[in-house]
Amino acid sequence: MKLFFRTIGEGTPLIILHGLWGASENWLPIAHLLEDKFQVILPDVRNHGQSPHDEAMNYEVMSNDVIELIEDLKLPVRPHIMGHSMGGKIVMALLLKRPELVNKAIVVDIAPISYSQRDGGSHNRIIDFMTNFDLSRLHSREEIKEAIRQHFRTERSQQLFLKNIKKTPSGFEWKINHQVISKHFDEISGCPSSLPYKTYDKEILFIKGEQSNLITGMECLQKEFPAARLIELPQCGHWIHSEQPEKLVQAVRNFLLE
Repeated sequence: MKLFFRTIGEGTPLIILHGLWGASENWLPIAHLLEDKFQVILPDVRNHGQSPHDEAMNYEVMSNDVIELIEDLKLPVRPHIMGHSMGGKIVMALLLKRPELVNKAIVVDIAPISYSQRDGGSHNRIIDFMTNFDLSRLHSREEIKEAIRQHFRTERSQQLFLKNIKKTPSGFEWKINHQVISKHFDEISGCPSSLPYKTYDKEILFIKGEQSNLITGMECLQKEFPAARLIELPQCGHWIHSEQPEKLVQAVRNFLLE
């Protein structure tokens, strides 16, 4: 699959993969903070943003999409790669399939474990809302925003939905393929499986938000990633890139430029 992507800056290429329900545009502020040293490449994962929709949605095909992107770009040097949440699991799958394709790797606030039981509630609520919310009956973004506000109180939750809406000649539609995500949610929240390599032996940086419980410690990382490094950023949860962008960028610079 040919993924949609944005490119910002000049220097060593750095691919950043967004998480579930996200899109490349969510990482534009981070890209602008890194553009002085890196050519930041921001793809939309399949079934998200402006990338194509498809019935398949698992780490085998999602990592293949990124492998295809890397090969198509014909970059002069091997790129660094970073992924947040679901994007982090795509990075892990890619490293356990084609480790020679990338230079350094960073995974943001996710571990190589299944989260099906731990975090299914909030995701299921999003799926249910997208499935049952009739966009066609509303005629403006303000109407949509007010309707969303009745169900989701936080600004972050409201923006998640608003950024996933597009205007078409026939009315408003979801950008995101929530039907396929719903169908394959257990695979998405699970763990990449059936990969060629059991371990990735090069150094890899895992970044945890202090208030997030998605990385429980080194022991959940070292089976597949024995050379893992783990750092914790203060005063943030899972959404590190929006809660502590400067601290995240400094951690990325420290690792990639050392």
